[in-house]
Order: sequence, then C-alpha cells, then structure tokens
Amino acid sequence: MINPKASGTARLLRQCLAGTLLVVFAIGCAHKMKEVRLQDVAKNWCETIRASQIIAVYPLTEDLQPGDVFLVQLPIQEQQKAYNGKGFLPLDQLVHRIQPTGYVKFYERSFAVGDDNTPLPKYWLANWAKAPNAKFPTYTFSVRSGGGFNLALPVQGVPIGLSLMGADAAEGTITIGDSYTFGVDADSLYDQLVEWARDHQQFLSSFAPKNGAINYLRVVTRVYSTKQLNVSLQSSRQMAAGVTAGAPKPIDLIVPKAGADQEATLTAYKTNISALNDLIAAARTQAEGVLPGGTLKVASASSGSISLIETFPRPLVIGYVGFDSVIGYDGLPGPPFSSYAVLEGTGRPETAPESTSELFSNAALSFVYAALNRLKQEGDRKAEGLVAGLDNAANLLPPGYPCTIWGLGGASGPLIIRHKVGDQLGKAERSFAQITELRGKLIDSIDAIRYAQQNPSVTIEGSYEKARLVDELNANVSSLTAINASLKKYSTMIKSAVLYAIALPHKER
Repeated sequence: MINPKASGTARLLRQCLAGTLLVVFAIGCAHKMKEVRLQDVAKNWCETIRASQIIAVYPLTEDLQPGDVFLVQLPIQEQQKAYNGKGFLPLDQLVHRIQPTGYVKFYERSFAVGDDNTPLPKYWLANWAKAPNAKFPTYTFSVRSGGGFNLALPVQGVPIGLSLMGADAAEGTITIGDSYTFGVDADSLYDQLVEWARDHQQFLSSFAPKNGAINYLRVVTRVYSTKQLNVSLQSSRQMAAGVTAGAPKPIDLIVPKAGADQEATLTAYKTNISALNDLIAAARTQAEGVLPGGTLKVASASSGSISLIETFPRPLVIGYVGFDSVIGYDGLPGPPFSSYAVLEGTGRPETAPESTSELFSNAALSFVYAALNRLKQEGDRKAEGLVAGLDNAANLLPPGYPCTIWGLGGASGPLIIRHKVGDQLGKAERSFAQITELRGKLIDSIDAIRYAQQNPSVTIEGSYEKARLVDELNANVSSLTAINASLKKYSTMIKSAVLYAIALPHKER
C-alpha cells in the first residue's frame, strides 16, 4: 500500500482509485448487462481462437486434457448452428477420461514427458517451460462500458482499464502470451477409445441410433493453454457522468506532468504505477471468492491509453482439437473424423451405409473374420474383442433358411435345390461366419435363378415350373436385403474389424 508520507499526488491517487476499483469489481460481479451484447463479445473472442484452426473453450479452464471423451447428443446441423451462434460448444457431458499411453512414442524425439510417477500432464504442471510452445494472433475489439464491465471476455484488464482512463469506450487489443500445447496422435487414442467402449458397450448402447437420431463421442487429442493475457486500451470517449469539470481522471494521476526534472518525473511515474498495482491487489482481496484467480498489473500508462498484464498461476486451456465418432447400433464408436471439420461444416462422421454389401464384399468379410480368428488364437486381445463383437451380429440370423436356396448342378445346369426353406442353418452355435455363409449362398442362388431364366435350355430339378422362378427370385432378393439391412446395426463394428485387419501388416505387434 502507499506510504502515509507519500506525495499529495500519490494520496489523491489512492483516494480516487480505491473507490473506483471496488465499484468496477462490484459491477463486474453484478451481471446486470445486456445478454445479446455479452453473447456477441464472447462469440468474437471465440472466433479469434477459431481463426487458429482450433475449437474455442469458453470459459477458460485448467481441467481439460487429451483423452477427455464427451457425449454429444445434438444433431450435426444443430451443433453447427449453436457453434456459429456462440462461437463454441459447451463441454458439459464428460463420460470418460482416457489416460493416453502414446505420449512417450509421440514425443520420443522432441520433449521430455516424465515417467510412471509423473506422467503427462502432471510432469509439465510443475514446469510448463518444458512443454511445447504455441503462438496466437492478437485479438482486437471495440468496447463500451454500457455493454457491461466484464464484457463476457475471460480478461479482467478490460473493465479495469476503462475505469482508470475515465472512459466508457475504447479500442483495444488482447495478446495471448506465454502459451503452450500438448497432445497425442489420434490413432493410438482411437485404439484406447475402442477398448474402453467394448468394456462399456452396454452403457454406450443406450445412445445407439434410434428414430433417426445419432449420437457422437468427441475425443480431445490436443489442448492449447495460456498463462498470460496482455491488454492494451486506447480511450475513444470520456465518461459523461461522474467526472466534474476540472476533476482529474485516474489516468491523469498515474502519469505525472512532464517537467524539467525528467528523473523525478520518471520516479513519480514508477511510484504511481506501483501504488496502482497495490490498490488493484487490495481490491481483489476484498472481492475474494467472487473473482477468478490470477494477478492483474498495469504495465504502462499514458494520456488516454493503458496496458495491463493478467497472469494466471497455471496455464488455462483456451482451445482444443479432437475427433468425433458415431456411436453405432452396437454401442461401439465408428471411424474417427475431425471435430473441427464437423463444426465448421466441411465434413461429418461416417454413418451406417444404406447397405453394408455396398461397402464390403462378402468375400472380404469372410477373409477379415478368418484373419481375426487366427490372431485371436495367437493371443491378440483386440482381435478377440472384434471377433466377439462380430459374433454378436449372428443373433440377427433366422433359425432356418428364410427361402429356398438354388444352385446349378453343372456349368449349364440343371437348376437344383440346395436348401429348402426352414432347413437348419448349420451349427446351433451362431457365429459371424454363418452370416457370410448365408449371404454367399443367397448371392449364388440369385445368380443361378437369373441364369436359368435367361437360358431356356436350363432344366429345373423335379417338376418345378419355370414360371414360378419369379417368386423364388423375389424371395431370395428379399432375404438378402433383410440381412443387409440388419447388418447396418453392426456397421461400425464391421468397419473397425476391416480397418484393423487391413492395417495389420503395418502395425507393430
């Protein structure tokens, strides 16, 4: 605090600013501002963060890290509408926090990442200077105090600066300084997501597609944090009320008049700046429990302008990137897709196709299932989980053949019955192999019937009339269509199995 023996200017400064700052803090906590103006300013702040190709976090938080999994139940169109309206989407449905295992490999040639006793981010919490740096563009804005002193910005320096200049309008800039970033690759994080999803499949199944509604999992892969916000304000209009003619504005008391003794002028300036910072700290102490943490100090001041530095004890997250995955009919996540692209409207996560047969051939599915079974026998836990998930799809099979299965007895006939409608479908114990087997038989049966229809010389086993083949063809096509439609519920599981099988030659096992 200011020494009682300080100069008259310093004493006047104390008297003038003490009340001013307390009023500012009180107003900042009253929330008596126009909602539309607040939303606009918050949106402008978030759009500045978005310009750096990341998703804004609002309000700023320390408790967000790579591996956080959020449930998103808004349709994509509604997400984009809310995102464009506010500039951000609330992260309010945290369902799981994955502890990424890929940090060591990801940073093995660049940054130290700690050990088992101090893993990330704990390792960098003690010394953020060891973390990768990040830089952001300067945020510019115009503001009036009538819109509310807190301005919906996560920066306290703006309302304080307005008050000290005796201004109710200003042009300003905010520089995001002392910034850091850390993250992990989406590939390893997606593997961990799928593993967690299998263990919580019953929980996630309750969010499976229903009545056209699709839910998503949003996974954070990288966060961006800042420890310091620098605010510079240039007054554009003096306050009309509360300032009488000839009464000095607070900023006038900070900046002494230039005189012959430049050294004394500089000393007085430094003294007043120091006194002002003491007053700000004292006012914050009186408002403790209402205002967020951090320190706020005046860096410099001149006639009609002021610069302040707001420093946080530890970095606060201002933005992130990640990926979205559709929650499939089986409760498992679909392939990852950029969250930023989803919210910006340049893409969307893959949903189930109209027909799984349009995406994967029956031969490919047979190969994938056989390959996964071999890996399962070798002790591959991921393959074992995928096989189990695929086998669950076999519950959609009927107890017997849904129609008569036909085939050719030779290269040119005759057309013979291979399985009658209702005949038992192989083993009583169901597996995904029975699905691919039935699909294959239906495809072959359809081809054989069409061949017989197109070639009059082809005979039919027994006394079956050729005209009735139209009904048999329709029955086979309907049965295959029904199976493919049912498989849509397991399309995310099928895709995961195919992707894993395809990637096997390139994975380190």
